[in-house]
Amino acid sequence: MPRIERDFDKIIGNVLRFGVTLAFGIIALGVGLLFAEGQTGYGPLGSAEQLYSNRFVIGLIALLQGVTSGRPFAIIDLGLIVLFATPLARIVISIFLFFGEKRYIFVWITLIVLSIILISTFVIAPLLNANQ
Repeated sequence: MPRIERDFDKIIGNVLRFGVTLAFGIIALGVGLLFAEGQTGYGPLGSAEQLYSNRFVIGLIALLQGVTSGRPFAIIDLGLIVLFATPLARIVISIFLFFGEKRYIFVWITLIVLSIILISTFVIAPLLNANQ
């Protein structure tokens, strides 16, 4: 395996390893606070129907306020966001690595993959949730 490919694999591996480890630490902190405090930091959850409805979907600002207030569920949610963002970070870093290696076809393919993920997350999903 050429040196460039090993460096590429090492960088990507480190990004994924760091992201998963960071997410685990954040989630573990939230779970620890949840057990220590015995509450979520929000109102009572109520019935299972309320738990699985969209009632508990919060925005980014509310999430950050919850994290800075030390609310366990908000901290757990932040950990999940970091976990979901880890593969996206891999895709973004791959774009720059492919560009540095002058492998432009892979840059374009990776940009298309990133575009599909971002459009489906930030455009299509909110439109589908607005109809519910």
